[in-house]
Amino acid sequence: MEKKLGKYTIKEIFEQGDAFSGVIETLDEITETINKVFSEVNPDEVIFTGCGTSLYLAQTSASVFSKYNNITAKAVPCSELYLSPETYIKGDRCLVIPITRRSDTTEVKMAINKVRSKDNVKTLAVTCDENSKEYNDYYILSPKAGEHSIVMTKSFTSMIFINLILAFTVAGEKEMLNKLKEMPENYSKVIDGINDTCEQIIDDNKDLNLYITLGQGSLYGIANESMNKIKEMAISNSEAYYSLEYRHGPMALVDNKTLITQYITKECEELEATLIKEMKEYGAKIFIIGDKLTNETKKYADYYIELDCGYNADLITPLVAISGQLLGYYCAISKGLDLDSPRNLSQAIILK
Repeated sequence: MEKKLGKYTIKEIFEQGDAFSGVIETLDEITETINKVFSEVNPDEVIFTGCGTSLYLAQTSASVFSKYNNITAKAVPCSELYLSPETYIKGDRCLVIPITRRSDTTEVKMAINKVRSKDNVKTLAVTCDENSKEYNDYYILSPKAGEHSIVMTKSFTSMIFINLILAFTVAGEKEMLNKLKEMPENYSKVIDGINDTCEQIIDDNKDLNLYITLGQGSLYGIANESMNKIKEMAISNSEAYYSLEYRHGPMALVDNKTLITQYITKECEELEATLIKEMKEYGAKIFIIGDKLTNETKKYADYYIELDCGYNADLITPLVAISGQLLGYYCAISKGLDLDSPRNLSQAIILK
C-alpha cells in the first residue's frame, strides 16, 4: 500500500476542534488557575515567551493581553530572555508565561530556570506537556493537543485558545469568554471551507514561488506562524509583515508568482483593501480571510473566506491560523514532500 504523505499532519489539522473541546472541558480548572496566579503574583508586567512557532504564539498572546488589560505585556524569544533578562524584566512583580508543546525544549528550560532565580519573577507555563510543571511555578495544560507530527498544528491553536481565555479572564471580559465557548462549533462550521479553498489555491497556481502573509495587531503573530508553516512544511520561500509595512520595500518582490494572504481586520479593512488592490495590479494572487468582508474588499481577491462567526480580529486568531497550516500542507503535497518528516526538523530542539 502506498504511504500517504503527511498522514499524521493532516489528521491532526482536522483534530483541532477536539483540542478546542478539550480546553472547554477543563475551562473551570483553567480559569481557577488563572485567578489564583494573578491573585498571588499580582504582576505589574507579563512576558510571553517561546521558541519558533511558540514565539509567534507569544506575539499574538501579548497583543491580545495588552489590548484588554492595564498590565504591560510583551513577547520575547526564550533565547533573548536567557541571554539578556535585564533587558526585558522591568517590573517589580513579573509573570513570565512560557508557551511550549513539550517540556524538554532546551532553550525554554534554560530561560525559565534563569528568570526563576530572580525574586521578582514567577512563571506560568501554557503547555501540552504536564511535565512542564517540574520547572514552573504554575501551569495550564491543553489536554487534547498532543501531536505525532513534527510541525505544530492543534497544539498551536489550542494554546492560542488558552491564552485568549487568560487575557479575557484577567480582564473580566465575560462576554468574550462566552464567545470563546463557541470555538469548537465554529471550527466545525468553517474547517471544510478553509480546507477546500487552500487546496484550490495550490491546485490553481502550480508556479507560485513566494508566499506572503499580512496581518495587523494580534493577527501579526498568526501571519508569522503561517509564514513559518510554508517554510517548514513545504520548503518554500515565505515572508510575513504587518499589513501596511509591506509597501515599505518588500513589495518590490511581488510578481505573478506571488501569493499574498491578507488577514482582514474590521479596523483596518479600508486600508488593507487599498493595499491588496495595489498588489493585485503588480500581478500577485490574492487570498483574503476574515470574519466579515465588504464587497469592496472581496472584489480585489482571487480567493476569499468569510468565517461569519460573529468574532472580532482577536477571537478569530485560532481559526485563521488553520489556513496557513493547510496552505503549507497542500503546497508540500504538490511537491511530493512527506511533511510528517520535514527536512532538518524535530519536535523539540534539545541541545547536548
